[in-house]
Amino acid sequence: MCGINGLFSTGGIPVHTAEVQLMNDCLSHRGPDDQGTWAHVNENLVLGHRRLSIIDLTPAGHQPMHGPGGRVIVFNGEIYNYKELRKRLPGESFKSNSDTEVLLTLYARYGKECLSMLNGLFAFCIWDQPRESLFLARDRAGKKPLYYHVADGKFAFSSEIKALLQLPWIKPELDEEALYHFLTFNHLPPPFTMFRNIRKLPEANWCEVDRNGAIRTGMYWKVEYRDLAGRSEKDLAKDLYQQLEASVDLRMVSDVPVGAFLSGGVDSSAVVGLMARQKSYRVKTYSIGFENAPGYDELPHARKVAEKFGTEHIEQVVTADDIRNFLPTVVNIFDEPLADTTAIPIYFISKLAREHGTIVVLTGDGPDELLLGYRNWRRYVHGHARYRMYLNLPAFIRKAAATLAGFRPSPLSEILWRAARGQELFWGGAKSFKENAKRNFLSPGLLERTAGLNSHDIIMDYKHQFLRDSAGSGKRDYGDWMSYLGFRFLHPNRYLFRSDRLGMAHGVEARMPFLDYNFVNTALSIPTSYKVRDNEPKYILKKALEPLLGKEIIYRRKQGFNVPIREWGGDIMLDYISSQADSFCRKWDVFDKRGIERQLTLTKSGNKRFMNNLWTVYFLMSWFEKWMDDGKG
Repeated sequence: MCGINGLFSTGGIPVHTAEVQLMNDCLSHRGPDDQGTWAHVNENLVLGHRRLSIIDLTPAGHQPMHGPGGRVIVFNGEIYNYKELRKRLPGESFKSNSDTEVLLTLYARYGKECLSMLNGLFAFCIWDQPRESLFLARDRAGKKPLYYHVADGKFAFSSEIKALLQLPWIKPELDEEALYHFLTFNHLPPPFTMFRNIRKLPEANWCEVDRNGAIRTGMYWKVEYRDLAGRSEKDLAKDLYQQLEASVDLRMVSDVPVGAFLSGGVDSSAVVGLMARQKSYRVKTYSIGFENAPGYDELPHARKVAEKFGTEHIEQVVTADDIRNFLPTVVNIFDEPLADTTAIPIYFISKLAREHGTIVVLTGDGPDELLLGYRNWRRYVHGHARYRMYLNLPAFIRKAAATLAGFRPSPLSEILWRAARGQELFWGGAKSFKENAKRNFLSPGLLERTAGLNSHDIIMDYKHQFLRDSAGSGKRDYGDWMSYLGFRFLHPNRYLFRSDRLGMAHGVEARMPFLDYNFVNTALSIPTSYKVRDNEPKYILKKALEPLLGKEIIYRRKQGFNVPIREWGGDIMLDYISSQADSFCRKWDVFDKRGIERQLTLTKSGNKRFMNNLWTVYFLMSWFEKWMDDGKG
């Protein structure tokens, strides 16, 4: 796990090692153990690397790393199956025991076809000397980030936007289309970032930049659906368990001890249980609770799981002061914005792990989206047929119903608004400002400049991809579409992005066994009738895990990784927004002051529905102040 940077001049303008060193320095949190730069002899290319040592801790693992044919790599991540892949390369002379060298050698032999062989989390760049080109790629699920900027004959890339902003020719310019979509989803799909001149490479994609500046991109993997409609419940449960067991075992590959984040829920408990069975040493587990906030505290449940599997369990109780002190600093981490309050406990649990010497952790992220584990998603599974019937009503009736519902951001009004326009029902759990509420919140200028935009277009792009990927794999229903959108849209752009930023803020690598691509292929192929049965979410996974965890753990009500943000941070956010709204709206023509004041009034009146919107406004106002003025953070 590391940070990577690079500059490639395709227009004859020299690039300098000092510029990449600035980028390296900016990413010291991602790689506190080592750093390095390498410049091409013709001074048209510089690569940089920050190292967090996990596999082959010796100097032999130093990067940038040189390989066959003059190729050079900077690599962020881990290749879990690198030992197996090394066996496929007989006759090669290896200088290290690192996965990085195996990857570089594989590329030298197979080119971009090597990507299909890799099982891991990664983003990397290889200078391909024979082709005189850069080759970049991201892992299938999008666990590791990769951003780039192209202008005036220069191609720059990095693991984080803040490093790109260190370059004097890259200015922080707002992408208003990205802002519009961010206000819908609270995160951004690729290629968008909030900066008009910076883009991110999508997950499961590669990019090649040649010496003339020509850029080619492609997708090397898609979900591999299978027709499992004829399989029995017993067989499906067995398959899921065996694949999860293999995935956990693969993610224990490390030259440092591997710990786990433990909430006491089904998913993290399953990961911990399998780790404890597969490792001879006592696994360290970490949990976070909240002082005098029993409705948010899962520590008692986590303790039971830790005791069951004999882990070395470490806890921290977060106080109101901890959260109040953290709120003003959260934007320091998210140079690409993410208005998600769950970032708060993940930040503290990552910090706790690092303080106790753990730099690799396994988490339970993933199955809720893959296997329809959210209880509030059931209404979309069960209600879609009625929604389709409603869409058959004349348009004037649907539009009248949407108008009568008004523009208050309620679930019903948003559904009626979508139906009036013949749109998809499910948008991946979009929790921020609904399309019909933006006109009451955005400034008149921004509304005019974004008049042709609709975030439904983003959803439809994924819907078309789903139809292509699932074609020929048997009958697919609405639950299959929801699971696909969860994996392709929510995972890489919200949950994995969140995990990477907050873990790497403390030099901690998070690995997600449920997002192994073999597990993903099976989970997404399982019929919806096995994902939600007898009104039980994630039914088939729970059946698979009953022998490991027992029914008491499996069937306790899901609590979620939440924080008492309204109780503990509400006053800070209200005070900040109230005091800054006037100057912010005069400085940035994005929000309408009266719209902000309406949000404040509704929140102060005790309307809990608006707390998420309040957090989004607070976060964005702080983010603009931090990143849009000079971009240096």
